[in-house]
Amino acid sequence: MLKRINFLCNKLMKKGNWNIIYISILIVAIASISTEAQKITGRVKDAKTLEPLPFANIFLNNTTIGTVTDAQGDFVLMGMSEPGGYEVVFSFVGYESHKTKINFLGTVINVGDIKLIPLEVQLGEVAVSATRDKEWEKKLKKFRKIFLGEDKQAALSTIENPWVIDFPTSRSKDVFEAKANAPIEITNRALGYKVIFYLADFRSTRNAYVIAGDARFTEIESSDLKESMKWQLNRQRSYDHSPHHLFKSIIQNRIKSEGFNLFTESAGFEKATTRSASFYSELGKTMMNYDTNGMVVPIIKDRFYKIYLKGRVEIHYNKERANIPIYADVSGPVSWISINKDFVVVNQDGFPKNPSDVVVSGDMSIGRVANMLPLDYHPTRGQNVLEQSDLSFYHEQIYIQTDKPYYYPGETIWFKGYMNYHMPAWRDSLSRTVYVELIDRTKKAILSSKIIRIDSGFFHNDFVVPNTLIEGNIYLRAYTLLNRNFGDHNLYVKPIPIIKMDNRVIANELEVDVGTEGKIFRIQSIKKSYKPKEEIKLIFNLSDDDEPLASNFSVAITDLSQVAPLEISKTILNSYPLRILDADLLKAKLRYPVEFGINFSGKFMNIQNKPIGTLLQVVQLDPPNYTMTQSNREGIFTVNGLVFYDTTRFLLRPATTAEKDGRTELKSHESPFIDFNEQDLIVPNLTTNLSPRDCIGPVSIKGTRELEGIEIRAAKVEVEKPVDRVTRPYGRPDFILRRKDINTSYGNLLQTLQGKIPGLIVRQVNNRGEGIAWFVYLNKSGSSSFLNPVEVLVTINDVVVTGKPEQILSAIDPNTVESVEVKTGINVLYGSLGGNGIVAIYTRKDIGNQESTLINSPTMMKVIGYSRPRKFNYLNYSATSPVGMDSKCRSTVYWNPMVKTDAITGRATISFYASDVAGKYRLVAEGVTEKGEPIRCVHIIEISNE
Repeated sequence: MLKRINFLCNKLMKKGNWNIIYISILIVAIASISTEAQKITGRVKDAKTLEPLPFANIFLNNTTIGTVTDAQGDFVLMGMSEPGGYEVVFSFVGYESHKTKINFLGTVINVGDIKLIPLEVQLGEVAVSATRDKEWEKKLKKFRKIFLGEDKQAALSTIENPWVIDFPTSRSKDVFEAKANAPIEITNRALGYKVIFYLADFRSTRNAYVIAGDARFTEIESSDLKESMKWQLNRQRSYDHSPHHLFKSIIQNRIKSEGFNLFTESAGFEKATTRSASFYSELGKTMMNYDTNGMVVPIIKDRFYKIYLKGRVEIHYNKERANIPIYADVSGPVSWISINKDFVVVNQDGFPKNPSDVVVSGDMSIGRVANMLPLDYHPTRGQNVLEQSDLSFYHEQIYIQTDKPYYYPGETIWFKGYMNYHMPAWRDSLSRTVYVELIDRTKKAILSSKIIRIDSGFFHNDFVVPNTLIEGNIYLRAYTLLNRNFGDHNLYVKPIPIIKMDNRVIANELEVDVGTEGKIFRIQSIKKSYKPKEEIKLIFNLSDDDEPLASNFSVAITDLSQVAPLEISKTILNSYPLRILDADLLKAKLRYPVEFGINFSGKFMNIQNKPIGTLLQVVQLDPPNYTMTQSNREGIFTVNGLVFYDTTRFLLRPATTAEKDGRTELKSHESPFIDFNEQDLIVPNLTTNLSPRDCIGPVSIKGTRELEGIEIRAAKVEVEKPVDRVTRPYGRPDFILRRKDINTSYGNLLQTLQGKIPGLIVRQVNNRGEGIAWFVYLNKSGSSSFLNPVEVLVTINDVVVTGKPEQILSAIDPNTVESVEVKTGINVLYGSLGGNGIVAIYTRKDIGNQESTLINSPTMMKVIGYSRPRKFNYLNYSATSPVGMDSKCRSTVYWNPMVKTDAITGRATISFYASDVAGKYRLVAEGVTEKGEPIRCVHIIEISNE
């Protein structure tokens, strides 16, 4: 997440013994952000060499949206769903940041080539002395107080790399200045964010301060549910009585109900600098209530609002006590806001479009970096979860819609899942992983299973019915790990009838549901009937008392001649609302944790097959990632919160030199027992009299026949590359240590590298109170301190390993290494991670079946990740369709799991093509409104030759 901060402090106002600091907060107006596939594209280059800059960072300022460039410097930034003004930030280590403003109108924008200018930095000498260290630590404490603040949230915030901060001598003794030669890394354990802060300006005096820069936010993943809920509560508190909370309350006409009271100076007292300590003794004299009539004017089709605020407005917030009361008779926080142009334009979330015109002082201004929230943070109202003693507030329930009520062997089951929560405000703090299984209950077997990522309370995917099934019922079961705390008998189960290939279901006339359109959910067809192969366009309208509603729903359209409209399965109207759980279950403890990503566990053993407890490096090979975990005395380890798709390889190695190698046993996922009381569904009216219209099974093309099998053989051709040509993702290395020059008698690579590569320092440091530690860094003048040098980035076969170089190099046997290459320049592939140099390790290819022993190790394992959803590729039959394509067999004519109406119009549109035969289609739409209410609509579409 990106947030632009510009705290600009003007002169102090004085009243008795209290002071107020004026702060101007620079933000960019944004609309609601979703994951719609709107795009901003371009390429990032070096302004001097015009070479592409891979892995440059691109951020949409003040939002959660960001990306990096690929190896060619190209990027695609997605996530904007509504028009608005945005600021795009481009940054790369060793280059000046670049910002550009765009006016996004809902279409693809190409910003072209962005050329970043290299920084011309003259590095000076570093003087190391005990006196300097004491003085630096004293200034660092002062910096922390100003930069982070002095409240409880600041106490829970840590600057992880303070050594990048320096304090130059100021021209004035009254000015305290700070600079940073690298981004400042902050861990905020009060709000649950990791903040990378690019400090642009920092100055402080007794009466004012300036903190300017850009910040990138990342949510911290926590397996502790109480900690996650505490973060939600603290974020809400930081949001309360903030400027954008006030503006949102004004445009919603909820000023007093949200806890705000507005006042202004009476005529003739606008510039008064002193006032009585009793506020209400001044009310009606020097102060008066602010007239809020007519202060809001909607503009730009209700997407933005103009708020008129004349003069200096005093704000009292009465839902919280102030730490230091300003008035004797006002217990809540007091703030002031001034608008330069007498009005400010804000979006529907209260974020100003022209924030430089807004000056804030008082309580709203005292929050520093430790109180920062991403500007696209949306507040959640709900009961304090830390005060709850039962599990009802952790209750999340699943409902699944399928495209048809029954299937034939070999057909695809398309499905969409909906999550319902006892506390909808906790949606982002509960499960993000769901397990979906296709079960044969008679054989107690799981036919197929998938792990699916939950996105904003929704998920979708598909299963293929096995051809081995003849007839009967199979079951679709879906659950999260958190669901299992409420008993496996409460998991979602849906019966799915399977029909024999030569059977057909005949629908009774009464079962054709043509009149169940919801009162607020309506479908508008462009025409009363359509011709075969004609494009069909439908408009969905959703409203509540004529007020448009936003929603998310899925649409299934089936051919009535092939799919009978049997209302024999669960619908969203009767299955989405939360069930009442047994009281005894709600008093139990959480046995199963919340899963925020892919979790896996296993057992680590040494080469004697004995389980050991040790720190383990976990290297994800594809795509590259790195983390660490600890195994216990029984060798059991767990890796949590990873996000990857398909099957991925992981390499586990001890991080210490005590154990050089070992092997790993991966623990399989523990599925619930196949024991549920769901009743089989009996499909009535079966017949074997198939008409020529019917088509069961895969679509075939006339004049073709199925081959029994094809065997393709080829000889592998080895292409010999020139020995002298070195091709690396980061460019040509500055130094190479080859296999023949590596001393393999040492026990690990850390000891081997000492004194072998010019400029690469491998040494021990004994800091007082910290013990002995190894550091691996490049000898660049002025680049790092003597006691805490900035270390290099280590890669293994071009996989980034972001742990301590000491731990990584200590775990590598020199016998497995082909070469060690060092890159010292700033034009690197890995962004800020590689700004201090790269030590690239390449392992031998002639060990272990033509693969590196590092990768073909017994500690390598394959882990199943999220299943990628397939797109429903219906054939677009039109007048120009290819000859021979048989379109009569589409039982499911159309399936779309992600249709949305917006809150402005309440409308959504879909389009598809009819098949080449006349008949009737049945449309079933199911979903939920923005208020969490289930909706359902059924519609009949006529296809006629006339």
